[in-house]
Amino acid sequence: MEHTTKGGEKRILKRCTYPLTAPACVKRVYTDLAVLDVTERGFVVIDMVLGITIGELQALGDAELYVA
Repeated sequence: MEHTTKGGEKRILKRCTYPLTAPACVKRVYTDLAVLDVTERGFVVIDMVLGITIGELQALGDAELYVA
């Protein structure tokens, strides 16, 4: 998926804004900018595209990111 919406809104959020049909079933998120593991601690950055910093990636999401 794209890391942000076409309008530039954040998609990696602290809390889901949609009704949950299967809570806690997602273990990994793949975006056009990074691969994130979903853990009890939060989102853990597994990999990022070249040319982006962790700070820039953090600024594009609402949830705190942790580095593996």
